[in-house]
Amino acid sequence: MLKYYKIENGRITKASDEDSADIVLMGSPSQEQRGALVKKYEIAEHTIASAFDNDELSRVEYDDDFTTIVFKKPRNYTSEDNFEFRVESFGIFLFEDWVLLLSDAEIPLMDSRRFSKIDSLNTFVIKLLNYSVYHFNEHLKIMNRISEELEDKLQNTLDNKYLQYMFTLNKGLIYYVSALNSNEALLKKLQMGRGMQFNENERELLDDVVIENRQSLQQAEIYANILASLMDARASVVNNNMNVLMRTLNIITIAITIPTFVASIFGMNVKFPFGLGENNPYSFWIIVAIFVLSVAGVLFVWRKRK
Repeated sequence: MLKYYKIENGRITKASDEDSADIVLMGSPSQEQRGALVKKYEIAEHTIASAFDNDELSRVEYDDDFTTIVFKKPRNYTSEDNFEFRVESFGIFLFEDWVLLLSDAEIPLMDSRRFSKIDSLNTFVIKLLNYSVYHFNEHLKIMNRISEELEDKLQNTLDNKYLQYMFTLNKGLIYYVSALNSNEALLKKLQMGRGMQFNENERELLDDVVIENRQSLQQAEIYANILASLMDARASVVNNNMNVLMRTLNIITIAITIPTFVASIFGMNVKFPFGLGENNPYSFWIIVAIFVLSVAGVLFVWRKRK
């Protein structure tokens, strides 16, 4: 994937070729394209690989001809992911008069809501960072709704499937907390302004991004703590329900065992005392009465103790 864009009237529009482009978006570059980046622009192979490494931490590096920013953003979520929310990295290479973006996922640069009032490449980079934070916010809202739905499901079932979904969702929240922490460290470095110089408007925009990222981080931490507590409570409830169920089954087993024992005795091929036996027409009803009394006695004792 190779796309060209330019900044025109404060918005991002498509460009016809590389020469007229202010922004170049490259996804999953081939070995030939990687070699061209290394040879033509002196971008280290390791730095290129970092832009596609999901385990890479957010960072900023300053070279003589360009500034490198590796930032974290949520991976696009689909229904086939089964509540698995993950993060991915993307790279921003800011040159003097153009920007190179390396990302596996599509970035909606022509979205006028997120990318507008762009008057410089610095503003574009800050807007891009802000889009990543906005993406986190949208995913956190979705994760909160999913958590509430799973909680409702767990109220009426003992199925471990929903509990497993909650574990998976909590794992995703942990990834988000880690990514947002990493992004926060990078944004604070940019605020210091040691390598990139910002004007007043750009600095105010960057401050807003820092605040938004911090709020997203706090929200993710709250959701993760709530979900972890909910899973612990649900596990305790499931264990308690299982104990109640096992106790009920034990009572039923005991209630059945006594009549079985009585039936086994009268099933012996021997003479019975008290006139009981095959010659007594009331033997069957006496045995049934013993069955009923024994079961009633067990149930009475169980209810009395309960």
